Amino acid sequence: MASPSLLRPAAATARTLLRESTRVHHIAQSLRHHSSSVSADELAHFSGLASSWWDPMGPSRVLHLMNPTRHDFIASCLAESTPAAASSQGLRYLDVGCGGGIFAESLARTLPSSQSAELHPRTKAASITAVDPSPSLIKIARDHARMDPKVFELLQRGIFRYENTTLESLSDKIATNSSTGDSQQQQQQQRQQASTPDAFDVVTLFEVIEHIDPQSSSAFLAHCLRLVRPGGWLIGSTIARTVPSFIVNKMVAEAPWPIGVVPWGTHEWSKFVNADELRGRVEEGLMRASDGRGHRAGGEALEGMRWKVAGVVYVPGWGWKMVAGGEDWGNYFWAVQRG
Repeated sequence: MASPSLLRPAAATARTLLRESTRVHHIAQSLRHHSSSVSADELAHFSGLASSWWDPMGPSRVLHLMNPTRHDFIASCLAESTPAAASSQGLRYLDVGCGGGIFAESLARTLPSSQSAELHPRTKAASITAVDPSPSLIKIARDHARMDPKVFELLQRGIFRYENTTLESLSDKIATNSSTGDSQQQQQQQRQQASTPDAFDVVTLFEVIEHIDPQSSSAFLAHCLRLVRPGGWLIGSTIARTVPSFIVNKMVAEAPWPIGVVPWGTHEWSKFVNADELRGRVEEGLMRASDGRGHRAGGEALEGMRWKVAGVVYVPGWGWKMVAGGEDWGNYFWAVQRG
């Protein structure tokens, strides 16, 4: 018979796992009625990682390592076509599904300081709003931002802010309330509404779309695109649904430590989306974003649209690297500029 001293560590581990499982279950129950395209179980999973979100060697370490490449891809989009606001007052950013703020805070560090109004040459950011439906993650993000005096000052000035809200709630603020009218009139009204103070020049959606049910992803993207001003960009990253991505992102990435880099159950392979499929959903989202009560948009909603995609691979010891044409290998960046 095993001695009590040998059984205590196993018992302690079992109690810890039970507490964590119970906590995640309670989070899922509390988020069950949250009006968001992301399921309550997905929100609970990521809310359960809140305490380790800012640990550079923890479950979110691949997100920390991806930040420089995210900035590179944004810069490449703006180099191809910069929204008009960049030359005057700077760009308004919205980070959707910000989690604990890993990307949002890095973007905030490019904002003009109180000592200088000069825009950052790569991001050209003037303000940033970061949103997430998980209250525990928003709390983690705000608490971490307050630890750095420079970032805290940006919060105090109101040019950087976190909001515990859903994408759908933001989209509803500028949703079309127009009555019937011809398509040209409707399109003009849509452009005017997309230019309101509630719209943004750049909306980012990093590592989010693969956590949205495929049947609702076009509606989710339509909400995103309603918030993008004409000439603005919706920029994101996701994972292709291919055999290589299953091996890398499920079998290897979610393997037990020390091989795996994210917790088991972080991804559902069936929700991964290939670049050509995503472009189709984006185009459908653009048309839905241009719909009105008396008008259903068609091909005219896609006029002036610009599509961009680039594969990105993780190389141990080197970090994330963009690979042109590598979007079928697994992770990839994508972007659409609204016409």
